[in-house]
Amino acid sequence: MKRTGLVVALLLAAASIMAQEKTAVVNWVDLVKFHPNRQRDLKLLKDTEKEYQDKIDKQRDRIDQLHDDWQKAVKEAQNPALNEKAKAEAEDKAMKVRDVLGEADRDLRKNAQTYEHEMSDLDARLLRQVTADIRESVTKYAQENKYTIILDGTTMAYFDPKLDVTDDVLKKLGVDPKVRKEAKAKEKSGSVTAAKAEKK
Repeated sequence: MKRTGLVVALLLAAASIMAQEKTAVVNWVDLVKFHPNRQRDLKLLKDTEKEYQDKIDKQRDRIDQLHDDWQKAVKEAQNPALNEKAKAEAEDKAMKVRDVLGEADRDLRKNAQTYEHEMSDLDARLLRQVTADIRESVTKYAQENKYTIILDGTTMAYFDPKLDVTDDVLKKLGVDPKVRKEAKAKEKSGSVTAAKAEKK
């Protein structure tokens, strides 16, 4: 009996401590999406990707040209009208063009991998800066408003919407929460339109 009383007392004490904890929730995805620097970062990523794509396209054009040159050189080497010396020279030319073509193809693949790695690295760096800024703002907001813990609502199965302080943190980041509400409304409207189109 005493043991049961002790367990109940401990549970009540734990519940009392939990009740004193001040908890809030944020939508981390929205904080990243609507961070003041995110649109600028996405534009930088898009511009960098276009710059890399232009370089890749130029290399592909060169490879196409080299491929045409190689085919012409092979055709020339197969010309029955050539004497032995001219045929040997034409075959040598074809081999040299083929080697240059192979090297250009290897360079293209290497550059494509390098650009992909650099894009991924740039995106990660920009995202780290944004998330560091958000974490700092969330921390300041928690300290100013005496929150013991602020959780990421996007990883939770359920939470009371009253606990959501995403808009308050957005204000702290210098973002008008209306931007988020309008984007959500537009997203919802687009989903409804798409769903209606599917039914037809």
